[in-house]
Amino acid sequence: MDEKKIDSLLQLSFKARKIKFRYENIDKVKGDTFVIIAKDLSENTKRYILNKFKGDIYQYKTKKDLGRLFGKNEVGVIILPKNELNLKIKEIFKKLQEVF
Repeated sequence: MDEKKIDSLLQLSFKARKIKFRYENIDKVKGDTFVIIAKDLSENTKRYILNKFKGDIYQYKTKKDLGRLFGKNEVGVIILPKNELNLKIKEIFKKLQEVF
């Protein structure tokens, strides 16, 4: 149930252009933001994100599964800046307690 809700909210946020992809964008993050990373993301990339980003980080699905949500081949990192829609997604993740 929650997974379907997360998927639909992520797709809605993507269509509204309220999310960013790619771990290189971590350096540009300002304000109250959180990150979703794929469970199969490489250890080097995970370490990079943990060193650069001090906010909440959640693990969710595989890169291919996340890619399918957005019509891409693979998505390993999703950056969600603070807005009403993304805060709903964060609330669900907090409820699931899947913090990395």
